[in-house]
Amino acid sequence: MGTSTVARLVAEHFADHDGVITRGAALKLGMSSSAVARRVHDKLWIQLSSGVYLSATHTFTAEARMRAAVGATDGAVDGPAAAWWHGIVESPPDSVSVTVPRQNKRSPTVPYSLELHRRDLLPADLEVVRGLTVTTAPLTALEAASTNSAHLDRALQEGIVTIDGLTAALTRNAGRHGTAEARRLLDVVAGDTESEAERRFQSLLESHHVTGWCAQFPFGVYAIDFAFPEQRVAVEIDGWAFHRTADRATNDARKQNRLTLAGWRVLRFGWHRLDGDGEAVITDVLTAVNAAAA
Repeated sequence: MGTSTVARLVAEHFADHDGVITRGAALKLGMSSSAVARRVHDKLWIQLSSGVYLSATHTFTAEARMRAAVGATDGAVDGPAAAWWHGIVESPPDSVSVTVPRQNKRSPTVPYSLELHRRDLLPADLEVVRGLTVTTAPLTALEAASTNSAHLDRALQEGIVTIDGLTAALTRNAGRHGTAEARRLLDVVAGDTESEAERRFQSLLESHHVTGWCAQFPFGVYAIDFAFPEQRVAVEIDGWAFHRTADRATNDARKQNRLTLAGWRVLRFGWHRLDGDGEAVITDVLTAVNAAAA
């Protein structure tokens, strides 16, 4: 293979891999070991770890960090980094976490924060997305949900995962850390999340001995989920966005607008807030009720 052809292939690799290349990839593209060493010596390539390099003409982006982490460990990006790669969360994490097989004892020294999870995953839970080995979207979404259930909701709403795919991933990984919480969330999302959210909110009101409220309070052609009629405070409860249709969203917006125009203070809480931060929800409700009564 000619020098110009090799140079073109390497340039294309850098373009497709966010400026990152491994020694193994460079050799497969036709470079020699001495040619790789020369580029490092001449500072055309910046060594990130043993056998992993960044082109000096590229910025070390979040994408490059993840590719470098996989190159350094022969693992698969997992956790929040994989969630970002799949589009489940909006921002990349500061640290890259990577799953490697238990027998992989490599602990590379790298110029960025790297977490290693030593566990054996089945091939069905690994995939290559845009040239990067990551945990599959279903497993990633389940693991992300252990810290924030809204991540799972978003993944379902955006069509990144399906209930069937999540169930299959959960079955394959039964017994792993966090699967009990994942199973609980799947049971919730498979049911009526709005009714469940309303039950949670009512339970919060009762456990905090909050009085003066009515459930399903009539308001024209609508019913307020929970109303404090004397203070004219309305609390509307949502389930998971995955279950929320466009028609329902439009109807809820009309209802909220009419309540506001009629002089009601409207608070809105979703299942995830109620499940994860119930105390703050009660604080917000009491603040609104007391302010209206003042």
